Amino acid sequence: MRRPAASFAVLVASVAGGADLRENSRLQSAIENRMLAAMAEALQNVIAMFLVMAASYVFMKKSPYPVEVVNNLVFNFFLPVTVFHSITGLQKIPAGELLVMAAAGFTASYVMVLFSAGVARVCGIRDQFRKTFILGATYGNHVFLGFPICYAFLGERGMVLAMFFTIGGYLFLYGVGTYIMTGRVTLAAIFKNPLILAMGAGCLCVALHFSIPSVLFHTFSLMNTATFPLSMMVVGGGLKLRFFTDLRKILYAVCASVIKLAFVPLAAWGVGLAVGLTHDQLAICVLQSATPTAVLVTIFSVQYDADPVFSNAMVSLTTLACMGTIPLLFFLLK
Repeated sequence: MRRPAASFAVLVASVAGGADLRENSRLQSAIENRMLAAMAEALQNVIAMFLVMAASYVFMKKSPYPVEVVNNLVFNFFLPVTVFHSITGLQKIPAGELLVMAAAGFTASYVMVLFSAGVARVCGIRDQFRKTFILGATYGNHVFLGFPICYAFLGERGMVLAMFFTIGGYLFLYGVGTYIMTGRVTLAAIFKNPLILAMGAGCLCVALHFSIPSVLFHTFSLMNTATFPLSMMVVGGGLKLRFFTDLRKILYAVCASVIKLAFVPLAAWGVGLAVGLTHDQLAICVLQSATPTAVLVTIFSVQYDADPVFSNAMVSLTTLACMGTIPLLFFLLK
């Protein structure tokens, strides 16, 4: 027969174990609720961005505005300020994280260039059309769409990781991308890029422990809130839907879009796992890779006599399609 003291000890242990289980369940429920709230907020931010983009497209049709002027203003002023503001908010520069994210951005893009070149060969795509197809199926809108998307996903943390990824993207574009278009390589344009300059200035301020005056910091913060709506105005105002009337071009554009929005994120996911990225790093790597074809591809197509009409088709189709793919990735990655 069990002694009373032993029975009492068992009873106390059972009660304590039950209390622990209830506490663990409560904590788990709280964590899940916070995750759901964060995902709902992130999706709401993305939907808001796409609504601004759609409204800009409609407004452009009713009362055209100078998209190129807005583009230059955002790229040369607002985005550099946002980049600088985000970096100066860091306590220190995570050099290892910067290198691994930049390497992931470059490697994922390079892998997909090889894949896209193989698809172009199989489909019999040649000459200038081939160059635009390969670059458009590979290089995404990491800045005008990628930055807002990553900011919506992880806040300032996502913005910083997105910037690090973009360094690898710029190395790819001005290195491999220029080679695809011209057969030669030039990296000088990278170091004249305002985003790279802003990134370098921000890193220097953090390294030297330079404190930004409160008035300037508040000004930068206000500009930061305007950057992403203005970015969506650039994307929405630049949409061209006339390519739907050309059946041959739309089939190739669909092929390139599937590569850009499905296979490139998969390649980024594989590269991220191979180099051991954390969950946050891997999520940003995938989201940046899932952005639609960048307008820079059209600029390259015009500059190097490729096929800017087809480039516009890819930019427009992938931008419209990502309104469905990006929220899906948000759900999967959260």
